[in-house]
Amino acid sequence: MKLLNASVQPGDLFYIPAIDQTGDYGFVIARYIELIKPNLGHLIEVFSAFHTTPPACLEDVDTSSRLFRPVMCSLAFQLIPRWKILFSDPSYDKSRSGYQDIAIAFERELWKGGICLPLEDKDYPAYEDATCWRMHHLIFRVYAHLAGLLGPNDAYDYHSLPADQRVDSPEAQARVIDVAATIDRLSRSWQISRKAKA
Repeated sequence: MKLLNASVQPGDLFYIPAIDQTGDYGFVIARYIELIKPNLGHLIEVFSAFHTTPPACLEDVDTSSRLFRPVMCSLAFQLIPRWKILFSDPSYDKSRSGYQDIAIAFERELWKGGICLPLEDKDYPAYEDATCWRMHHLIFRVYAHLAGLLGPNDAYDYHSLPADQRVDSPEAQARVIDVAATIDRLSRSWQISRKAKA
């Protein structure tokens, strides 16, 4: 498994450490789509299936539903270990992600499928905000959606979340760091298992 870094390619599938509704540690799978130029953020989509072990092969990855709308992320890891790429897909085409319909709202513009369009203030709430997510903050967002606190088309609303699930909660921070470290340790055993089967 390769580390998730700036050499990531469109179609690469990687894990995001996660905690499900019962408190079990595992992960969800995300797909890298592209870098939004000039350097606004890395566009990814996150799928809703929760895993405790990786799928056996690329074809077994469930990409049938998203956990939330596509978002931008930084690929900069602080506080947590760098995640790993589970599978690469050289045949990936952005149309498989519905690229033409992916929309992100900036202050006065709507980025939609690689094209910038004018955006009125009244329409802003209908779209994903142009936050470039820190990687460990993505774990908070994944948890909020897995727990049913937010729906698949809901924006991340800090104030609607319980205090112990917010990004500035020391308790939540500790949980995020722990699940990230746990899945990192597990990923090493997955690598050993893959090599043994090869």
